[in-house]
Amino acid sequence: MNEAKMIAQRYAKFGVTVSMVKAIIRSGVQNGLSRRGATIGARLALSREFHQHECFTAEDIAAVTGETVDEVNQRIEKNKDALMSMGGLVQAKSAPYIKGLPQ
Repeated sequence: MNEAKMIAQRYAKFGVTVSMVKAIIRSGVQNGLSRRGATIGARLALSREFHQHECFTAEDIAAVTGETVDEVNQRIEKNKDALMSMGGLVQAKSAPYIKGLPQ
């Protein structure tokens, strides 16, 4: 399943369709973002519009900001307390009982 379809499914309860998500992504590309950056931007825009939680990786942030993943990770680490106080998730690990997933 492509990412536009997965995003639309997450926001379907708000009336969001695949064509709407594709239009948001297309607009981002037309405004100079890479396709990946535009897709990440669509996720961010929809999450803010509908007050839903979306998780973004350091790789996602780097794709949008132009920073390296190491620079993003350094910025996250530097601002960890502030991010956590705002409800941000700054690290995630799989539970040890879930086999086959990185710890």
